Amino acid sequence: MRKSLGLLLLSLIPWAIADGFWGASRIQAGETCNYINNRLYMAQAYLNTKNIWVSQGWWVIEPGQCVVYADHASTYFKIEEEQAAPRPIIPQSVQTDLCVVNDRFTVYQASDAAVCDNQDGCDL
Repeated sequence: MRKSLGLLLLSLIPWAIADGFWGASRIQAGETCNYINNRLYMAQAYLNTKNIWVSQGWWVIEPGQCVVYADHASTYFKIEEEQAAPRPIIPQSVQTDLCVVNDRFTVYQASDAAVCDNQDGCDL
């Protein structure tokens, strides 16, 4: 029993080393931690495997909490504050049609309504 356990462990060493070299192509993740005393809200947007932009959020990050997200996602953060800062109005230069699924929120870029009708097929 002891000898076969040792052989099993020895046979796993090349696999573990190879995984270190060839496993680098996996999706990498980013991490954000909330080190302030206010709530932090996060949303993200990414291009899915069907070449459709997907935007999701708002995830609440409480003080002291951390979240992990994929590096291929563009992230947007906002901080809960008592009074909103004044912002300039920026005119929209290009129209992009989006549809919203009533969840926290999930938005798909849609050139036609079939994208929204078949949200499960969007391969999130």
